[in-house]
Amino acid sequence: MEDLNLLKRKLDDMSVNELFEYVKENYPENKDIWIGSKKLVIRRVLNLERNRMNTEEA
Repeated sequence: MEDLNLLKRKLDDMSVNELFEYVKENYPENKDIWIGSKKLVIRRVLNLERNRMNTEEA
């Protein structure tokens, strides 16, 4: 869970353009993830990471 908090802080500190490039680079399989407000994009990224962590634990 600490990893998600660190990721959230990192994403919050990015500008909109930096966030767009980060998401485009790290999540190319999710084409629509960067559509919307900065807050919405951050929430989607965190949800994806949370889902990845849950599948790795299972």
